[in-house]
Amino acid sequence: MSIPRRLWALRRERPLFVALAALTVVTLLGWLVVESYIQRAGVGLPYTFNDFSAYTGGLARWTEGGPLYMEQENGGYHGEYLYPPVTVLLFYPFGTLGFKTGAILFGVTSIVLLWVGLEAVARVLGYRLRIWERLGLLVAIFAFQPVIRNFRWAQTATFLTGLLALAFYAQERGAAAESLYADRELGGRTRAAFRYGSGALTTLGSSFKLFFATSGAHLLRDRKRFAGAIATAGALAVASLAVFGVETHLTYLDVLLWGKGWGDTEAVYLWDTSAAYRPLHIFGGLGLYLKVLGILGVIALALLTRDDDSAAARHTTFALGVAVVPLFAPQADSHDLVVMVLPAVIMLAHELDRPDGHAWIPVLSVLLVHFHRYALELLKHPPGSISVETARNLAPYLQPGMWATFLLVGIAAYRVAERARTPTSLRTVRERVSGGISSD
Repeated sequence: MSIPRRLWALRRERPLFVALAALTVVTLLGWLVVESYIQRAGVGLPYTFNDFSAYTGGLARWTEGGPLYMEQENGGYHGEYLYPPVTVLLFYPFGTLGFKTGAILFGVTSIVLLWVGLEAVARVLGYRLRIWERLGLLVAIFAFQPVIRNFRWAQTATFLTGLLALAFYAQERGAAAESLYADRELGGRTRAAFRYGSGALTTLGSSFKLFFATSGAHLLRDRKRFAGAIATAGALAVASLAVFGVETHLTYLDVLLWGKGWGDTEAVYLWDTSAAYRPLHIFGGLGLYLKVLGILGVIALALLTRDDDSAAARHTTFALGVAVVPLFAPQADSHDLVVMVLPAVIMLAHELDRPDGHAWIPVLSVLLVHFHRYALELLKHPPGSISVETARNLAPYLQPGMWATFLLVGIAAYRVAERARTPTSLRTVRERVSGGISSD
């Protein structure tokens, strides 16, 4: 069933959800027009492709025999290439085309990859998009604010989200007994190849930004996906050492130690509203410990669902691992919120299939993420009727992206917890202890 027909069929059963979904779709499809007015008002982001200069700068130094990572005179690596050494090879073909052409082509490639990935996700979730629906999806993706930011600054989060979408597609193909068109059965080797491929794509999807590694929560549930991820990581490490040598990797460790700070305690007046996303700012110094506990919690939930082979367990665990990426990162920016689209789509399908589902949560999350940057701009520079001090004091509590993350992570974690089971060994001990107490 097509998506519009599914929504129309739900108009009486879930009228508020249908209204919210329609509002979100209309907003995204029409936002490019709105964005043009915002651009004229001086609030929109310029097409500066800032990060592409870091990619091509590092690439040019390396190809000329110089260092890939360049420390600035005042210390640190701000504005320089910051990703693992081997990843710079991705930008080689784009760098040969000139700065502006290469940056635009990289941005277009990223958007198309995400477009193809989300269409593949929809297909394995049971939705075959028609041509006009696919075109509408492409427009909506390009109009989504984090994608706009990624494109205009030539950032990589859109590209990585596309890889993770394909990883979910491969996971589901590896669990399927039939082809997508149900015209033939899939052999064991074919399914195994998809599972290995899912792990490999997950590793590639977190190879640039290491805090994307929580997207691998689903790997803990399947040995073949885990093996595919580890093998790919090993291959990348060997290739990186062979091409760039040990010294470059030692410098990269220094880049990691430098980092960008943890960011959540930075004063609101210092926030760059084009990039700021500080979900745990309200917790102050406790934010770091909450992130560590959160990561451990995701690992525990994934392990407790290992014995559950249901589609629900697969979907929700994958969604949870991706949804926590920006929340538990050392410091994520608003452009990294593009990754929230993938768990939102997965959880939307999951919640729609439940009679007691809350399908409005993933839809609202996407809408809140879209307006995050614009809301922060308004809070940092409020209209004359609201004092600047009041608006900035409220800003940490009114971040749309923060609430979007809390909502989506919350529903995904709750659904995973519903599928969690006590490990067999502990369950056996508990049963024996209970039996002994009863016999006494």
